[in-house]
Amino acid sequence: MKFKILYIFLLLIVLMPVITNAQRWKRTRYEVLGGIGPSNFFGDLGGANKDGTHFMSDIDMKATRYHIVAGIRYKVQEKMALKLNLIYGRIYGSDIFTEAPGRANRNVTFSSGLFEPSLQFEYSILKERLGTRYTFRNIQRFKFTYVNTYVFLGFGGVLFNPKINHIVKSNKNQPFHRFNMVFPIGLGFKYAMNRRTTLGFEFGQRYTTTDYLDGHSDTHSKARDSYAFLTINVTYKLKTARSGLPKF
Repeated sequence: MKFKILYIFLLLIVLMPVITNAQRWKRTRYEVLGGIGPSNFFGDLGGANKDGTHFMSDIDMKATRYHIVAGIRYKVQEKMALKLNLIYGRIYGSDIFTEAPGRANRNVTFSSGLFEPSLQFEYSILKERLGTRYTFRNIQRFKFTYVNTYVFLGFGGVLFNPKINHIVKSNKNQPFHRFNMVFPIGLGFKYAMNRRTTLGFEFGQRYTTTDYLDGHSDTHSKARDSYAFLTINVTYKLKTARSGLPKF
């Protein structure tokens, strides 16, 4: 009996570091973050030198604007998290930048501010590694597998107010709501600067339920408008209190 107790005691001593390290992420389940970066619009106005499409093939770098983001992240599990975003940005599109005949002849320009509150679910393909070994302090030992890599999707709303220079005959010119649903989807990376602070990059495409982000819906358009953010962000980890709430 004494031998069994001693065996169990020694086994616990050996496994304790493993158990402690596995639960370390629970000590900092909450994170606050801020970021900034470029924004791009994909819709009827502006775009590349061809007919309008979605995603990066229709990007017009001259129409790039900016966005800023504040948010808070909560780790549900070691590899799963929820993040609340509050984003303000600018979007812009102009037919004067494109050589596509249909767009260039239309010669319409718009600009708009937008506000996006959204919630996204994140799943880490490569989990976040904790400890000074996985920080810029030991960058000489850097490996890509040390970079927290995650995919995300979510939902939210987008409030916008487009200003357009003139209406053309091809515009449907129908009444539209200035607040609509938005569905973010994308990819992100994080790497620690120190034990509490991380530097991150995140790309997110935003699909909406409206074709009037630019105040214009072409009679030949079938797709709804979207926009994209490329964000450089800094995240700060908050300690988790015994109550389960964050310590500020």
